[in-house]
Amino acid sequence: MCGAALLVPVPSPVTVTVTVLAPDSVRRGEPVPITLRLTNTGKEPENVYLTGRSITFDIIIARADGEIVWRRLEHATGEQILQVKTLAPGETLELKDRWRQRTNAGAAVPSGDYTVTGIIPTDREPLRTAPVRLRITP
Repeated sequence: MCGAALLVPVPSPVTVTVTVLAPDSVRRGEPVPITLRLTNTGKEPENVYLTGRSITFDIIIARADGEIVWRRLEHATGEQILQVKTLAPGETLELKDRWRQRTNAGAAVPSGDYTVTGIIPTDREPLRTAPVRLRITP
């Protein structure tokens, strides 16, 4: 009797994590500094395939009810350039921007609770952060 082995690729462990850093609260009207951190938490170098001549990344600001009020890349066109970044074990790549507390239409947002989520497009699935809370105080 002859048999054939079915080879199933074993996924490699995820060693690159992405987190978003933003203040817990800011006063209404103050720019909000936001940083995305891409970190190799593994023991080996990790290649990450990123898009854009300068790395493309998105930040999403949503109200507590989930309604999106601002996206960094709203109406933006991106370069379809693929670049490879090799992160050494423990190495972190930081991407930074500021939200001016405006909607994509340009209106000032009211005080209240919001969430901040970061997205880094890759050659595969985008890397997405867990949302963090942000309170805008009067």
